[in-house]
Amino acid sequence: MNVPLIFLDPFFHNKTPLLRISFEYLSKQLKERFNHSQVVHFSFQYNCYYIRNSENEIEKLKKLLSGFQLIHNEFKSPQVINTFDDLCASVLIITVLKFENKAVVKLPVPFNETWTDYLKSLGAFYDVRRRLWLIRSYDLNAKKLEDYFSKSGVKIIYKLADRSAGIGSIESKDYKPNEIMIDEELQDFIKAMTLQGAQKRTIENYVSQIKHLKKFYKGRSIVDITDKEIRDYLYHLRNQLNYSYSSQNLVVCAVKRYFESVTERVFNSKLIPLSPHKKVLPKTIEKEEVAKVLNVAMNLKHKTILYLLYSTGVRLQELLNLKVEDVSFENKVIIVKNGKGGKDRIVVLSDKVKSLLSDYYKKFQPIKYLLEGVNGAQYSATSVRKIVNRAKEKAGIEKPLTPHVFRHSFATHLHDSGIDIRNIQVLLGHQSTKTTEIYTHVSKHDIRKLKSPLDDLDL
Repeated sequence: MNVPLIFLDPFFHNKTPLLRISFEYLSKQLKERFNHSQVVHFSFQYNCYYIRNSENEIEKLKKLLSGFQLIHNEFKSPQVINTFDDLCASVLIITVLKFENKAVVKLPVPFNETWTDYLKSLGAFYDVRRRLWLIRSYDLNAKKLEDYFSKSGVKIIYKLADRSAGIGSIESKDYKPNEIMIDEELQDFIKAMTLQGAQKRTIENYVSQIKHLKKFYKGRSIVDITDKEIRDYLYHLRNQLNYSYSSQNLVVCAVKRYFESVTERVFNSKLIPLSPHKKVLPKTIEKEEVAKVLNVAMNLKHKTILYLLYSTGVRLQELLNLKVEDVSFENKVIIVKNGKGGKDRIVVLSDKVKSLLSDYYKKFQPIKYLLEGVNGAQYSATSVRKIVNRAKEKAGIEKPLTPHVFRHSFATHLHDSGIDIRNIQVLLGHQSTKTTEIYTHVSKHDIRKLKSPLDDLDL
């Protein structure tokens, strides 16, 4: 029986030599071993498991993985690397997983920025969720890829992708008609939703779900897949793939919209049911915890991002979509355009954010987007999530904190301060006050007025 291999890639963090643990697939058993180990740590900044670069730590890792996985021989005695330049000149590994004339390229951390530019020149795109590069027509690009990285001193290890190993189907999220590799049925679905005014993300999610359904039934036409078969597919997702109720409902909504948008077929809610929504209270943090997060040492751009998230209650994508022209210093407002449901709304520009933005404009001089990434492009959602998580760790906050938790906290703290639920609804961009009323369940504003019956007892 072949024992799976892992690889240790050297890198630095604040001049501390570390070893990134690389593997083709993180199994549940391996994750449990890592999470319960005192040797292996996880870095949110680099999105990887790592150990310190020392012989002692490597020996501890070997014992942890004994009989389960092996460390690749080449890295049993890692060379001493003194500088980042030495690291780039050393032997690094790019894992190429080949399937269906495509290749998934996983770059080691850290990597040379020119490498990503070259991958883009080959028509590769980056899958943010999996943090992998996908190259189509791999056979045409294999020689170019090998020649380029060989000259850069990079060793390439080739592996065949195992579909059951969690790689799954990776396709471009850009649904431009001339670039996608989907059939006529899905093209019609895209056109119908576009004409209906559906948001780009909605189109992406629904098309993806319909595509997976067709693939499950060997590419059969949607109209030929019966309601019972769709129900069986939903059962497979829940029972075999452990889909959550919300993920199951996304599939149901995609199927329903397809039937109603493209066909004359009647949607059967009895055979294709929505799962009941679990009423989960929104996660929030206290005002004092928000203050701790906002007070941690960070650069001006990161601070501006955190201040905007909390002071406006905007969704993450709404924040990324903000343009320079959307901020009105004179009127002390920010216009959120084309939010969820395609609606515009106005949020308050606080005095503290106004002052912070003045310094931000002077330093970064954004041209189009309020938050600009490389070459003036839109800032990435992944970067914002990392900024939030890093600030949370520095502040010593134990509770979960994401951009959306800032939004929940914003609404809850407004209700705590006595702001009317209707005004909170407008600021959040909710279509109905019923959605906003969930914050009354976590707000302390009304609960503090209640008296426990215990206090009426003569004890």
